[in-house]
Amino acid sequence: MREELELKLQEDFPFMKQNRVEREHNIYRKWGCECSSGWYQLIHDLCQEITDRYAVDEAPVDIVIQQIKEKFASLRFYYSYEDVACPIQAFDCLGDGISIRFQPENTSSDEKTKKLRSDIAQIIRSYEEKSKTVCENCGQTGNMRMDMPWKRTLCDDCYENYLQKI
Repeated sequence: MREELELKLQEDFPFMKQNRVEREHNIYRKWGCECSSGWYQLIHDLCQEITDRYAVDEAPVDIVIQQIKEKFASLRFYYSYEDVACPIQAFDCLGDGISIRFQPENTSSDEKTKKLRSDIAQIIRSYEEKSKTVCENCGQTGNMRMDMPWKRTLCDDCYENYLQKI
C-alpha cells in the first residue's frame, strides 16, 4: 500500500500505528499493509467499524493488529488483543481453496467483553469476505481472478491491463 495511505490509517486509528523497526516482532508494525492500495478504503472502513463498535461499549480499543495482507485474492486481517495472544492465525489453501481461520480466544469472564470480541470477529470476517469483490489495484468492483499465477481480485479494466502485459 502506498505510504501516504498507510500514514492516513495511522493518523485516523491509533491502533494502526507502525514503527518499521528492524527488531520488531509484530509483522504489521514492522512492514505495514502487505496489499495493494485499492483496498485502502476497505481497510479504512473496517477500522472505522471496529472503532465504532468499541465506542458503543465506551471501551478502550485493545485490539492489536498482527498482519494485514492479501492472500489467495482476499484480505487477511490478523489480530489479537492486548491481554489475549493468537499465535496461529490461519491455515490456508488446504485443498480446493479451503482456509481455516483462528481468532483470539474469547474466554473473558465479562459478558460485555465477550460480546464485544465476538462482534469484532464478525466485523473482520465480513470485510475479509467483501474484499473478494473489491479490486486490489483501484478499489472498484472486482472479481477473484484465479487464472493468474498469483490469484488476485481485479476489476475488468485492471484485469485487461494485466492481460495486455503478458
